[in-house]
Amino acid sequence: MKRLLGAAALVLVLAGCSTASPAAEQPAATTATFPVTVTHSLGSTTVPAAPTRVVTLGPSDADAVLALGVVPVAIHSRYGFERGVGPWAEAKIGTATPAVTGGRELSYEAIAAARPDLIVNVASGGDRTEYDTLSRIAPTIALPAGAQPYSPRWQDSTRLIAQALGKQADGDRLVADTEAYLQRTAAGNPAFAGKTVTYLDVVSGESYVGGKEATVVATMRELGFVNTPYVEAMPASETQSAVSAELLPRIDADVLLIYGFGASREEVLAGNVGLANLTAVKNGHAYFLPDLALSAPSVLSIPHGVDAMLPFLRTATG
Repeated sequence: MKRLLGAAALVLVLAGCSTASPAAEQPAATTATFPVTVTHSLGSTTVPAAPTRVVTLGPSDADAVLALGVVPVAIHSRYGFERGVGPWAEAKIGTATPAVTGGRELSYEAIAAARPDLIVNVASGGDRTEYDTLSRIAPTIALPAGAQPYSPRWQDSTRLIAQALGKQADGDRLVADTEAYLQRTAAGNPAFAGKTVTYLDVVSGESYVGGKEATVVATMRELGFVNTPYVEAMPASETQSAVSAELLPRIDADVLLIYGFGASREEVLAGNVGLANLTAVKNGHAYFLPDLALSAPSVLSIPHGVDAMLPFLRTATG
């Protein structure tokens, strides 16, 4: 099963000691010479002048733009965030009021009404027709070259967006700072190294396992965790797959991460007996993710999500 479609399923696909966020400080101003041409999975895009009216469409795109010191004039939030972004990024919006749309489908009319001079659709599916339509509205940057649909590496997304904004040095710094945060966290928690991890989305009693290129799984590897044999055997292009009740024991791991789409731990386990019987769950080594911070990771959401999870991870691997 390559990709899930439908309202809840699209979110499934997109999902995937405390230290201050490495992206908390405002980036220093940088000077770029425009026009700037950037290359992505669907070709190249020339940005003629420094963008001032940016529209973001991918789940983590607004985070990167905000971290780079630009407040979008409009944000499409596939996760239904009221202000367009999660709590980890709201402070960057400040008192501004970007127009916010949501849902599975893009509203091209709303995008055009925002009068963008740059459309950022980087954490996207890389659809050619969508890209061509958006490009008729304003210069558009799409999925990074070589990235899996909806699952680009946050490093690649940040750098691509920074280049389009004329802030390449700032993008490099944000990536370096966030990687250093992950490295410090891994080094400070050597018990994480070599422990297996599985990520599951659970909705309506059905379980969907994240593949090795799923965003949550990739972030956990940066902390020292490793894939289970089941996940390791999945094709790299399969970032998520349904897993039947009889196969659930094969995805058991030292640490199990579960997102229940608003359902409580009790509700998730009551609706999935096979899941409740896994060793990780019985031993208290299952963490029910409170939000989508790691499903669309960014330089802003990664410290938020990892810091919240650290007490559990230390106990589960101790």
